[in-house]
Amino acid sequence: MVLIAGLREIGLDPDSENYEYSFQHYYQSSEMGMVEPSFTLISAVLNVFTDNVHLLFLVYAFLGVTIKLYAFKKNLQCIFVPMMLYISFYFVLHEMTQIRAGVVSALFLLAVYHIAKKEKRKALLLIIVGSFFHYSSLALLPTLMFGNKDFNRKENIMIALLIPLSYLIYFGGISMLLNTDIPLIGNKLAIYQQAMEKGKMTVNINVFDPVHFVSVMLFYYTLYFRKTITAFNENYNVVIKIVALGLFLHTSLAFLPVLALRISQLYCIVNIFLFSGIVYTVKQKWMGITILVLLSIFQMYLALPHYGLGDIVRF
Repeated sequence: MVLIAGLREIGLDPDSENYEYSFQHYYQSSEMGMVEPSFTLISAVLNVFTDNVHLLFLVYAFLGVTIKLYAFKKNLQCIFVPMMLYISFYFVLHEMTQIRAGVVSALFLLAVYHIAKKEKRKALLLIIVGSFFHYSSLALLPTLMFGNKDFNRKENIMIALLIPLSYLIYFGGISMLLNTDIPLIGNKLAIYQQAMEKGKMTVNINVFDPVHFVSVMLFYYTLYFRKTITAFNENYNVVIKIVALGLFLHTSLAFLPVLALRISQLYCIVNIFLFSGIVYTVKQKWMGITILVLLSIFQMYLALPHYGLGDIVRF
C-alpha cells in the first residue's frame, strides 16, 4: 500500500500536481503560510537528495499506513476487517489525495485508544503532533471530553437525535448561525457565505448523498446493537460518540462545505472501528464479513468519483 500510494502517477489524483509544486518550492509555500511545519521540514530534507516528489509521497504514505495498522492492532481483536474497510473507504482519500490529513487520521485512530483508556494526555499529545501535519487536527480536541463509560437510555436517545438535529440546523439554522454576534467566528462564517454567493467557492455538499446516507444508516444499525458489539470491543462507546459528532458536523456545517468535509472526514475515520462491529451482530461470522465485503465494494464505487478518481469506475 505504501508503494501504491507513494509511486502513483502525478496527475492521477486531484492534488498530486499541487504537492509536486509545493515540494519543489517549499520555501515559497512556507513563507506564504500554505503548508504546515512538517511539510516544510520534510521537503527541505528530501530536496537535499532529490526533487522527485514521489519520495515525499512515500514518506507520508509510510507514516499514514503504518500508524493506522498499529492503531488497528491496538483497538481491535482482528485487523483483517478494519484493513478491508480502510482500503475501500479511506486509503485513496487519505494516502493518495489528502496525504497530510492521512497522517493526522492515523494519529487520531491511535488517540482513540488512549481516549477510551482515560489516557487523555497521550491522546492530546497525538492530536497536537497531528497539527504539525495538518492544522485541522486541532478540530479533534473536543473528542478528549468523551468517556468510554456505558451510557443510559437517555444518553442513547440524545446521541440518536444528533443527526436529525444536524438537518434542522442545516435547513433552518444557517441564518441564525451567521447572524450570531460571536467575535471571529461569526465574521468567518459570513465571509465563507459571501465567497459561496460570489462563486469563489465551488465545493458543495449534498446532505442526502448516498455515501453519507449509507454511513448514517450503518451508524443507527450499530447503535441499536451497541451492547452486543461492546462485548467484543470495549472501546465501542467512545467510537459511537465520535462518529455521531462527525456525522452531525457533516450536515450542520454543510453550508461551509470545505470546512464540513475536512472536519467530518477526520472524525469519521473512526467508521473503520464502528463498521467492524457489524461482524458481531449476526450469528454466522462469515455472513457478517460477507456483508462488509459487499459494503466495501459499494462504498468504493460510490466514493471514488468524490475523490476526483471517477475514471477508475467507468468501465
